[in-house]
Amino acid sequence: MPPRIRTSDALLTLALMGWAAIEALAAQGPGSLGQRLVFAVAVTAPLLLRRRAPVAVVLVLIGVLAARILLLPGLEESTFPFPSLLVATFSVALYERRRWAGVLAGIAIAAAMVSLPQVGYYDGPASLGELLLLAFFVSGAWIGGWLVRLRLRQLAVANVAAERAASHADQLAEEIARTALEAERAAEEAVATERARIAREIHDVVAHSLSIVVVQAGAAESLMDGDPDRAREHIAAARRTAREALTEMRHVLDVTRDDETQPDLAPQPTLERIGDLVDDSRAAGLAVTLSVEGRRGAVPAGLDLAAFRIVQEALTNARRHAGQTPTTVRLRYDDEGIDIEVSNAMTAEVGGRGGERGLIGMRERARLYGGSLDAGRHGGMFTVRARLPRSAT
Repeated sequence: MPPRIRTSDALLTLALMGWAAIEALAAQGPGSLGQRLVFAVAVTAPLLLRRRAPVAVVLVLIGVLAARILLLPGLEESTFPFPSLLVATFSVALYERRRWAGVLAGIAIAAAMVSLPQVGYYDGPASLGELLLLAFFVSGAWIGGWLVRLRLRQLAVANVAAERAASHADQLAEEIARTALEAERAAEEAVATERARIAREIHDVVAHSLSIVVVQAGAAESLMDGDPDRAREHIAAARRTAREALTEMRHVLDVTRDDETQPDLAPQPTLERIGDLVDDSRAAGLAVTLSVEGRRGAVPAGLDLAAFRIVQEALTNARRHAGQTPTTVRLRYDDEGIDIEVSNAMTAEVGGRGGERGLIGMRERARLYGGSLDAGRHGGMFTVRARLPRSAT
């Protein structure tokens, strides 16, 4: 038994024992003071075991009271057994695990308390009011112990539920952390894959630009003596092409290229072919409307390719997740850059690893050219918006 419980039981027993001793000192009638003090100790000391053996304590107290009636009958106004009996009643209701034993002990205590006045424990028989008062105290002690027991049981159940909830929360937190880690790894893998593909495409753009520089330089060299003006035009064109190629190389410096994969030798698409892309999507069953504002002008090859790929991926996602719902593609050119917007009414959430990879790839393309891309639901529509500056460095 825990020390705290032993201390509380000892203090309660000492308090009742002191009360009983005072009653014994003040009592008159047969029996010596020593006998009355022995009885005072006997009727309170068993309470030390009220938690471990409540029914046994009740039986001992009833036996002590019976011996007291037989050995020292007629003791006046001695009320000290009753607090011990009330505590025993409370303890039986609270601690006794065997329900039948607790009920029997409670009945025995009630019978003992009611019968004591009738067998001469007090001067004269008890009145009906006194009997009802005794029954009230016994019932109150029993109900009090039962209510405390019920409350302790509820607290125990609540503690078990709280422990289970805490364990479940820990498991859920671990699962969330594991899922987040897997998602982070998947995102990193998607970024790496997309960077490799972008690097291959930019490689082709830069190679094309350098070939133009070589041709322009050769033409300028051949015209230098006979037609200097045309030679200077070729040199200027070569300079512009080289500058664009240098810009593309700056973008590709941070991109990891997969050397084991051969680049696609087909010409890379540009925004000039956006109409063909829309036609292909329509042929695949997607209702696409194209809107172009502003003058396209000169667009660096890599930027042109990135813009085309963003529109292409957005239409692919729309076809995959929206089916045949209307889709709108808007391109707006200005002196500073290109605005891209692809929107469609969504019939399902854009989900799954494929959709996530597509969005990651589009964001990566925009970022490589100093642009930005936002994708999400807006008023029942799923919209992809991108801004690509012309002069990204």
